Amino acid sequence: MQLDALPPRLTRVKMQQLAAVAGAAVCALAAGCGSVRVGEPPGHPGSATTVMHGGPTAAGNRRLARAEAARLLALAPVPVHAVRLAAAPSSLPEPAMGIPGVASLVDASRSWRLPMPYPEAAAWLAAHEPRGLQRLGSEQGDGSGDTPSAGYEYAGPTAAWGSAELDVEVAAAGGQSVLRVDALAVWLDPVPYRDDAHGPRLRVLASRDCPRTDAGIVGVTNPGADLTRALVPSGGPQGGLECTYYGMNGRPWQLRTQARLTPAQARRVASAMARLPLSHTVGGLVSCPFDDGSAEVIALAYPGRPDVDLWVKLNGCGGVSNGEITAGTL
Repeated sequence: MQLDALPPRLTRVKMQQLAAVAGAAVCALAAGCGSVRVGEPPGHPGSATTVMHGGPTAAGNRRLARAEAARLLALAPVPVHAVRLAAAPSSLPEPAMGIPGVASLVDASRSWRLPMPYPEAAAWLAAHEPRGLQRLGSEQGDGSGDTPSAGYEYAGPTAAWGSAELDVEVAAAGGQSVLRVDALAVWLDPVPYRDDAHGPRLRVLASRDCPRTDAGIVGVTNPGADLTRALVPSGGPQGGLECTYYGMNGRPWQLRTQARLTPAQARRVASAMARLPLSHTVGGLVSCPFDDGSAEVIALAYPGRPDVDLWVKLNGCGGVSNGEITAGTL
């Protein structure tokens, strides 16, 4: 089990990279690796219903993402004599770097006709990068469509959006050319997923031994209403117990390792768990690696309150749950 700090949060909009980074966060906590389930619309049966009073909301995050997209769109370089088009040209049907596979997407798009031939427009695009944005990459058409494209990355997510970027591309249009600009921001639903798996659950105490098997177990159970808003309670644990299970391989569903956590180890685990993202994108699909059912239970002992159990999926779609909510998903 890795007890060090988590890796950096996601910085790109493409869903494959969102899944990879979130999966790496879970891997930093447990001896396994997996990608991450992508979100569903707010209020679906798998979402928690409790939000801290006065805290962020999906609607608020969506508004902030729209404002960020508008800011990025204003940074797009456009030639002086460009003529604004009412809709995107058929030769440029989508953003230069593709459409992120999520429903929680803001796409502020504009297009223009440029009074210059395609080679000149392509050269102009290459020479005029949006001020303050880092060039991410480029694509060159195969010659039949003459549609080079370039993307520019906005450096860094926030609590409201997971990623934001500006895509710019040009294409030939007769003896002239067309330009399309997209400012894309993927907003986050701050309401965590509810841990709603159906089936038997474990209750493990840090002062006792690990159960010998997790056959048929879908998670853990904990008392305490505060665990509907956070994966672990505030304050530092004074010890813990780690139980890892084989899954369907090795000795199927049997206890693989048991380890006592010192106060320092338990605090590092709790701190890492508290940093896992509760916010998530909405909609879309992500393919997960093979899931053999291997899992880990971590019991953390806190002074003045019942122990807190955590269920960690070690591969497949990953994720960490406390019996009320699930974290580590996007």
